[in-house]
Amino acid sequence: MTTPPSSIESGAPQPARMGDFARLTGVLFSPKATFQDIAARPSWVAPMIIMILISLALSIVLGTRLDWMAVARRNIERSSFASAQMEKAPPDQREKAYERQATIQKITRYVRGVIGTPLLTLFLAAIYLVVFNLIAGARAKFEMAFTLVTFSLIPIALREILAIPIVFLRDPTSIDPENIVASNFGAFLSGDAPLWLVALGRSVDLFGLWAAVLTAIGFAATYPKKVRLGTALSIVFGVYVVFTLLGVGIAGAFS
Repeated sequence: MTTPPSSIESGAPQPARMGDFARLTGVLFSPKATFQDIAARPSWVAPMIIMILISLALSIVLGTRLDWMAVARRNIERSSFASAQMEKAPPDQREKAYERQATIQKITRYVRGVIGTPLLTLFLAAIYLVVFNLIAGARAKFEMAFTLVTFSLIPIALREILAIPIVFLRDPTSIDPENIVASNFGAFLSGDAPLWLVALGRSVDLFGLWAAVLTAIGFAATYPKKVRLGTALSIVFGVYVVFTLLGVGIAGAFS
C-alpha cells in the first residue's frame, strides 16, 4: 500500500480524519485543509453518488416540467445551418423534425443525469493527470486525480440544486436546460445570439470557475513540494481556456 502524497511530502503526523459530510462542506469553505485530508485518505465514492443523485433529480424535474418542443425550436433557430435546412423541409416534416429533436434532447438529459458526472470527472481527471505530471512533475496517480476532480466538481452540484426550484417557478417554455441558473454571461444574451457567442458566454460561469479554482487548490494541497498554487492555477485555467476556445470553435462551425 503506497503512502499518500501529503504524508510523503510533509513527513508530519496526520490530523484526525474528516468524515464524508465534513469533506463535502469543507471543500467549499476550507478547501486547502479538506484536500489535505482527502490526500491522506482518498475516497471519491460518497461525493460521486451524491452528485449523480442530484443530477438525476434535476433531469427528472426537467424531463417532466420542460416544454421540450420549445427547447428544440430555440436550438434550431440559433443555428443558421439547422434553421436553413428546416426551411427547406415541407411544413409537416418540420413538425416531425421538431418532435424528433425534442425527444432526443429529453432522452439525452436523462442519460446525462446518470452518466454525465462520472464521464466529466473521468475526462477531467485524465487531462489534469497528464498536464500536472508533464508540466509540474507532480507524479500523480489516476485514483488521486480522479478523487481531487470529484470533490472539485461539488460547486457544479450546488448549481444543480439551485436549479431545481427555479424550474418549478419559471414558465416551462422559457427555460434553457443548459442555463437554468443565471450564473454566467450566456444568461444575459438575447435569444437570437449566435451559438459561438452563447458557448463563450456560458464558459464564464461562476460555479465553473469556482470548480476550476478548487481543482488548482486540490493539486497544490496534495503535492505542495512540487506544485505551487500559482502554477496549479495557471495549469487549470490554461486547460479551461483551451477547451473554451475548442467549444466556441465547434459552436461557430454549426452556427
